[in-house]
Amino acid sequence: MPALTLHLLTLTPPTTPESFIAQLSKLPETKIVVASRPRQTVIHPNILDANPLASTNWDLLLLLQPTNPASTSTNPIPPPLQSLIKSEYKITAGIPSKLLAAYPTKDKILKAKPQPALTGSLSKALSKESKSTSQNLELSPQLIAFMDELCKTHNGPVTMLNLLHFNHPNGKKSYFNYGQAFIPVAGKRGGDAKIVGNVVRPADGAGDSRGENGRPSEEWWNEISIVHYPSIRHFCDMLAGEDYQGINEEHRLSALRDTFLLCTTEFDLEGVASSKL
Repeated sequence: MPALTLHLLTLTPPTTPESFIAQLSKLPETKIVVASRPRQTVIHPNILDANPLASTNWDLLLLLQPTNPASTSTNPIPPPLQSLIKSEYKITAGIPSKLLAAYPTKDKILKAKPQPALTGSLSKALSKESKSTSQNLELSPQLIAFMDELCKTHNGPVTMLNLLHFNHPNGKKSYFNYGQAFIPVAGKRGGDAKIVGNVVRPADGAGDSRGENGRPSEEWWNEISIVHYPSIRHFCDMLAGEDYQGINEEHRLSALRDTFLLCTTEFDLEGVASSKL
């Protein structure tokens, strides 16, 4: 199972996400699997690393794969580019080989699909009093305001990063049941999990100050997922649906001890790499 690294970065001005991606894409030892712009934290973690995760203004999300599996380097971002980074949060995760091999094709198909019609759940929810934001993953006033603001400039696909920390001993099983029920509920809104992986536990007391930092392995994220939605409205339509809230309450809430959910919009890697910055 290939080990990839997930990075949240704040860049040192005047470095832009586009210029950083362009430089990184030229390096033969690193493959960029996902590059996206963080837009809004939908769920703030309560236990694990709320500071810095929810308190830092991130500029860039990267999922990187080393092209040389035998490399002993723990960070695929080389020193010259490290100097352009102000803050970094890093997680290592094992991604199934079959999932990784199929990712480029699946990603293109998902992004090329026409947006499905909304189910009407969002319209009904907007006519009622919205609930406050929480780890319950509900349609909150803050999320509605973000949806309206993002739609002014971006009405295309969004990519959700999920960091998951399970209740033990049965949380992972409960989340698996949630995942199975999630497929048809999200699918009719165009939602699809593109990447799912198991987080590699850091050694107790090991790690650097900018990520994977000195935390006992049992107090760390267990799983990551990267999920596609045709638009932020489709994501919100799902949250507003009774079908989704049913599986959320039955399976998801009992499964999770903590979670971080970040809405991002992906960069066109080919376009950024070929542009003259």
